[in-house]
Amino acid sequence: MRRRVARASLALLPALAGCATRADLLQQERQMRGLVQENRRQIEQVQRELERLRADVEEGGGHRHTAASDDRLTALEQRVAALEHGAPAAPEAPAVSPPPTTAPPAVAAKPPPAAPEDDEWRREVAREQSAAGTVNVPERADYLTILDGLARKDCARAIPQLNSFATNHRDSPLADNALYWAARCYAATGKQNEAISKFYDVTLKYPKGDRAAAALWAQGNLFLEMGDTPDARINFSKLIRDYPSSDEATRARQKLMELEH
Repeated sequence: MRRRVARASLALLPALAGCATRADLLQQERQMRGLVQENRRQIEQVQRELERLRADVEEGGGHRHTAASDDRLTALEQRVAALEHGAPAAPEAPAVSPPPTTAPPAVAAKPPPAAPEDDEWRREVAREQSAAGTVNVPERADYLTILDGLARKDCARAIPQLNSFATNHRDSPLADNALYWAARCYAATGKQNEAISKFYDVTLKYPKGDRAAAALWAQGNLFLEMGDTPDARINFSKLIRDYPSSDEATRARQKLMELEH
């Protein structure tokens, strides 16, 4: 600025020497005032930018205080000094951009935990698979294949397979098991009446089978779920009478005592 003012002053020398008119002097004065105002405007602009950058660094608590921000501050301070001394202003430093933020790595969604009843279902099917594996009959392989789907609780496919197996192998020691698990699948899918009917088949067709007591126990509990306590009592009483030494009979006695109270 001072250099530009000096150059303008040199331009006034001819006027002072009496070679310029009054109009020339007024023109020179206006030019000088314009240079001064422009210089002042640039200084104020750079000072404001400098203050903003300082405030930004302080606000960041030091996190934004990087080498780039230091360079920016230095450049602005040099520019202010140059303007105040009339030197050509240095080119404006590029704005400091905040450090890029890296998105946290995506976490693979975990499958929901299995419900307790599903765990119990799988354990029961596993026991059934283990027991059926010891039965030496030709149809055993077919039954074990059906149980594989049953372990996944795929009742939509298992129910017709189990019913067909029981029909095609009526004399098989696994027939009552197939009917029992078909009834369990009906109950698991909310078809309580179909389940009760299938449990009846187990006890009527295979009263000496190893699933008769379990069928009566399950049937009695289904009646309770449906609010039919009298039929539930009948079932539990029949279970105690016909299979007194079974584990289900012990539970049936406890259940009847609870119903009495």
